[in-house]
Amino acid sequence: MQEHRTTERVRSFLRAQIVFNNRMTTIECIIKNYSAAGAKIALNDTLTVPTEFDVYIPAKHRNHHARLVWRDKDSIGVNFVEAGAAVATKTPADRLRELELQNAELKSRVRELSKRLEDLGQDPNIAA
Repeated sequence: MQEHRTTERVRSFLRAQIVFNNRMTTIECIIKNYSAAGAKIALNDTLTVPTEFDVYIPAKHRNHHARLVWRDKDSIGVNFVEAGAAVATKTPADRLRELELQNAELKSRVRELSKRLEDLGQDPNIAA
């Protein structure tokens, strides 16, 4: 198989989320290798993903707009659309979009954790 990557990728095991459908749909995934230009992403099962979507990586506090390049039975390969020169010229509107996405993800996580507390018989409104 011919190598088409322009930058070397580093092996990783980073929890991430694929986000699309106006931030209404998220898919939990694992980043298996990662570079400034793209990633290999392992999915839990054969879920359908669109051609373009966002990838949010909490451990790196990064959000990338990605384009699907290839797919096999349990993984996908993506190129980051903003890789290269576009990273240096990120507009305030792009940064705002990233921050809005991160905010939506954090709100979703708070709701999820609050629900878990309620399921455990705890009051989620009481600070520890």
